[in-house]
Amino acid sequence: MIVPMMKLSLLIFYKEYQTFLGELREKGMVHIHENTERTAEDTDLQAKLMLIRRTGEMITHMQSRNDVEQVEKVKVDDEHLLDYLEGLYSRQDQIEQQLVGLEKDHAAYRPWGKFSREMIQKLEIAGWEFHFFSVPEQKYQPEWEEMYDAVIISEMMGQKYFVTVTPAGTSVNLEADPYLFPQATAEELAKQITALREESVNIGKELDTVSQDAIERLKRYRLKITEVADKIKVEDAAQHLIDEKVIALEGWIPVEREAEMRSFLETKEVYFEFTRPTPEDDVPVQLKNNAYSKLFEPVTEMFALPQYRELDLTPFLAPFFMLFFGMCMGDGGYGLIIWLTCFIIGRKASPSVKGYLVLGQYLGIMTVIVGLLTGSFFGIALDSVEWPWLAGVKSLFLTEANYGKYLGGYNPMMIVAVAVGIIQILYGMCLNAARLTKQFGFKYAISTLGWVVAIILLGVLIGLPMLSIVIPEGLKYVLYALLGLAALTIYFYNSPGKGIFSNFGSGLWGTYNMATGLLGDTLSYIRLFAIGLTGSILGGVFNTLAFQLTDGLPVIVKFIAVFLILLIGHSINFGLCMISSFVHPMRLTFVEFYKNAGFEGGGKQYAPFRKKVND
Repeated sequence: MIVPMMKLSLLIFYKEYQTFLGELREKGMVHIHENTERTAEDTDLQAKLMLIRRTGEMITHMQSRNDVEQVEKVKVDDEHLLDYLEGLYSRQDQIEQQLVGLEKDHAAYRPWGKFSREMIQKLEIAGWEFHFFSVPEQKYQPEWEEMYDAVIISEMMGQKYFVTVTPAGTSVNLEADPYLFPQATAEELAKQITALREESVNIGKELDTVSQDAIERLKRYRLKITEVADKIKVEDAAQHLIDEKVIALEGWIPVEREAEMRSFLETKEVYFEFTRPTPEDDVPVQLKNNAYSKLFEPVTEMFALPQYRELDLTPFLAPFFMLFFGMCMGDGGYGLIIWLTCFIIGRKASPSVKGYLVLGQYLGIMTVIVGLLTGSFFGIALDSVEWPWLAGVKSLFLTEANYGKYLGGYNPMMIVAVAVGIIQILYGMCLNAARLTKQFGFKYAISTLGWVVAIILLGVLIGLPMLSIVIPEGLKYVLYALLGLAALTIYFYNSPGKGIFSNFGSGLWGTYNMATGLLGDTLSYIRLFAIGLTGSILGGVFNTLAFQLTDGLPVIVKFIAVFLILLIGHSINFGLCMISSFVHPMRLTFVEFYKNAGFEGGGKQYAPFRKKVND
């Protein structure tokens, strides 16, 4: 649910303003209404926000450093720590760029082997000239050896590398590419490369050894800067009245904390007023759900927070998301791995990640349930194995062999996927009706409810006869009457307050959108069945390969080979299934469910002005 908010208006004398802000920050209850225009123009604030971003990026870099036994503290104060670390990373980048050029220059010497440039210089003083060339093998002319004393040094990748030795002043005109060497010798370049690599390694070691200390200090520093930025935002939000002697502030506070804040303000020399938000107000959003639904708040926040006057869809999407994940994963063995891994890690995990691991346990349990229902366990189709203890339950698995004859030959999990999709779509439409009622009144939701009733009745009237279920005549007339009533709301009461022709036109357009959109939305849910089936089949393929490819091998060798094939194969399949099991349920949630629920989003997170760092 979305926590109800109250608007708090404050008037403070200028001389009391700074003291009051400090006390207000200590309370940590009020979300100050931000003046976006003024904050955008505040260069000091923008500099602080940039510093916060840089600090966050550096924390991410340092968290990726290798864990080392030796831990040292950074011998730099907090104010200069970020610049110091950025300087080290910048130097590493410079070294990498320098190494690219030096290694390229050093590679120029490779075709020529080791030679002394000093000796060549002495020979040149004595009256001899050396010219270095390269040419494709097919274009090399042997007569150059007599004309210019050409000597082939090496042949590499279809090229001949050779040198000519001629008396000083001899013109050497060859159809070959002259070779120009870097100013530094190969030995000098090698020393430079070695020195730079050692410097880069030393920088890396220093970053590794100070990473733990740096991360902790950077996090504290970021909180301090965030406090400063928050204070600047509050100051920018203030309005100066009566020749700047009085300062006005507006903010938001949860209704449940109004009494506490009122008691605090009554002890201060300020004027205050609590009012309920108006439709024009941009009210911040704070989600408050039970322990189970709260686990799924990251899913909600990944897309967008609801607006204040919308419904919080988190508790409504939670069971569907779990089911969708389990259907996409599809294999009970994989679900067991997910649950066990999250359970073991979660016992010693920090509070910041514990919620994610608990969510993983729920998703793992649902996957195990789906796997047991479909008879899939680590790619093994349980209904096809001859294990005596399974004989009594094989007929219960939701497989085509067991139930296909009752479903027109279709796989029961495909029918389940479509049925669940229809249920979620109708559920979403009901939530949309609740949203419209909350925002505008019940009469604006009547048409949406009419569509829900119409879809259900059409499903009954058309679907039951297809399943050879006879509807009694009396009941059939009642259903048709209800369908007609629903049609009246759809075509003549979809836009309360407008004329009959406007309503009828909107109804026709809505019918077209519903007919085309509903079919597409429903078919989208078949992916739940397809992805789960693909994962199970691929797991079975790896099982088959493991035993067929190793048939005939010695026992020990076969055991090792089977183990490796199963480990690698199922690891690949598990990874692919994990990706699909997150992506597609989120897609169905954010597109199909949110659309039919009328979700708009765009809410602003409730972020009270509060102290973030203990002195």
